[in-house]
Amino acid sequence: MRYSPPLDGIRAIAILAVLIFHISANALCGGFTGVDVFFVLSGFLITSNILYGYCSEQFSFSEFYLRRVQRLVPNSLLTVLVTILLWALFMPPSSARQTAQHGLWTILNLSNVFIWKDLGGYWGNAAEQSPLTHTWSLAVEEQFYLIFPAMLVFAVKMCPKRLKTLLIAGSIISFALCVYGTYHFSTPTFYLLPTRFWELLIGAALAVHRNPEFAGNPASRFAMGDGLREAIGAAGVLTITAGFLFIRNGSSFPGYVALAPTLGTFLILASIAGGSSRLSRLLSTRPLVLIGKASYSLYLWHWPLITLGKALAVLHAAPQIFGSVAGGAVGVLAGTLAYAAVENPLRRRGPGRSLRFAIIGAGFATTAIVGAAAIHHRPVADPNHRFAPTEFFGETYSAGNAEGAADAIHSTRYYDVYFPPVPADRRKDLWRSGGVVHLYGSTHPQAVVLGSSHALMYSRLIDDICRESHISVAFLAVDATPIFFDNTVNYNFTSASEARAFDNARRHWLKQWRPNAVFLIDRWDTFSDSKRSFQSTFEDFLKQICPYADKVFFVAQVPAIQDGDQYNLREIVNWRMRKSDQVPLLYSDANEAFRRQSVSIAEAEAGQFGNLFILRADLPFYTAQGSVEYVSGRSFLYADGNHLSEAGAERVRDLFRTAINGMTANSPPDAVTKQRAKNETPSVSSMAPGHR
Repeated sequence: MRYSPPLDGIRAIAILAVLIFHISANALCGGFTGVDVFFVLSGFLITSNILYGYCSEQFSFSEFYLRRVQRLVPNSLLTVLVTILLWALFMPPSSARQTAQHGLWTILNLSNVFIWKDLGGYWGNAAEQSPLTHTWSLAVEEQFYLIFPAMLVFAVKMCPKRLKTLLIAGSIISFALCVYGTYHFSTPTFYLLPTRFWELLIGAALAVHRNPEFAGNPASRFAMGDGLREAIGAAGVLTITAGFLFIRNGSSFPGYVALAPTLGTFLILASIAGGSSRLSRLLSTRPLVLIGKASYSLYLWHWPLITLGKALAVLHAAPQIFGSVAGGAVGVLAGTLAYAAVENPLRRRGPGRSLRFAIIGAGFATTAIVGAAAIHHRPVADPNHRFAPTEFFGETYSAGNAEGAADAIHSTRYYDVYFPPVPADRRKDLWRSGGVVHLYGSTHPQAVVLGSSHALMYSRLIDDICRESHISVAFLAVDATPIFFDNTVNYNFTSASEARAFDNARRHWLKQWRPNAVFLIDRWDTFSDSKRSFQSTFEDFLKQICPYADKVFFVAQVPAIQDGDQYNLREIVNWRMRKSDQVPLLYSDANEAFRRQSVSIAEAEAGQFGNLFILRADLPFYTAQGSVEYVSGRSFLYADGNHLSEAGAERVRDLFRTAINGMTANSPPDAVTKQRAKNETPSVSSMAPGHR
């Protein structure tokens, strides 16, 4: 098939958008949609090549896949291998293990499945900090290459005149799945081929329309006037540009929003295919063509080095943007070198091809062996025994399914934390019978704990205080489940009806027990998308809670440590203490402002609800320097970046004891505030005595 320089120009635009977005999302908020441009272009090119080979009786499945291997595999293997080695050399020990796990899925073309299962949403911390997250899109394309040629050839043989209709129908079905999945199953919809198929198929449909053998009409039907061709090209450029500038991350993507980059690319391809134009000449300029030729290599290399740069910047207390820019520059250089020294030489099909395949095979084996070795290396978080063992007893108080939490317990961030075993015969739906209930006093619970894992981290402490004071208590807290009455399917609830039953059960028990105190404890910053929405939801929740309790305590969220959810906290601290015995300063993450706002919102609601009180459990975990107080002597106060350990919970024992023992009093004790001054930054002087 004849080479078309403007197609490399389109690749250049796509990779530049992605590169800018990955260096700084604020610089080009929709730059990630460059991946969607690649999808449409890939569908167009692969279909054009297959149809060209089929019509000229030169198409061979074996040759097609051999060419794909030569084109895609060598550079990908080198990227994965170097990434694993970089993480082993420059990052905390467990980071290389997790990167190696992802790397093995990547070389098997299943990176998108690994990310969906192990890292979660594209805009979550885990995915953002993984050096191989970007390979999800390569996995989608490679899975497409695996199944589509056979589907296309079969359709060509069976119904050649309806080929375009079949591709359009398939695209519509996949798009409908994509729209539905975006709002109901956002993570798999973003990553998996069935809900991305339509983007590749619209490029394939255009390729069929361009081919006179299968379009159903003479080739002249594809011809268009110069004015129309220019207008279509301009419309395509404007549509893609609008996507780059205005599409923002969130749960609404891909869905309808993905039409901007995909239809824009479709229009540009239609304009270029229709003949020469100003746009095709612009896209054929030498700088864009050179960037486009190296785009695959640039895509492979830029993200691991940006991620490494950002991680090293954070670990060495430098601004992330410095690491991001430096990593991006090194990534472009590495991608250019890999394109010239690896990708181009190994994709040749002339003499020596067998040797080139032998090199590729050796590269695959080497990467797999190095990856397996890194996976089986068991890191030690605290090799010098600087700190006492860290414990977390919260899961023993969960009123829901403990199986989902088991995966987290064995993850990198918790591998050195002691979790007591959960009884094998414990029901997965204890919430139906009131949750974990301990009748230390009256015949029904006088204190009730509601919330997520943040409620669980205080549960042993609260249970201990209630036992000492002979106060019956119930724990209706469930891991990974928001406190509000709007729950959906998660690993605790297999259906929407079960999630609604959980909410109804909590209402039922509160109405029946009418406890003296209800403790509301959650990771409030998970609702940080909208302050107004949080306030409205919280107020509605209080209207349903406050009438059934004498006192309702809003427990302020402790500060969350920057990047603490991705790494093992003890490991990071020990890693940074290699050159000094001084405990490093760790700071709050980007949601600190919203955590303060959540307290302000609760204080404002206390004016409307007379039995709402604020428990400032967060104040003891700030230092005079404004950092997070995560360690005290040999005790680690945090189990991970946002959950307190048992030692951390003990730090606020007096606060909870005062609230529990005074919950039947007419006025709140001094340690529990009804309304307090809204200090945007907690200071040492505002902390409770003994919590400095």
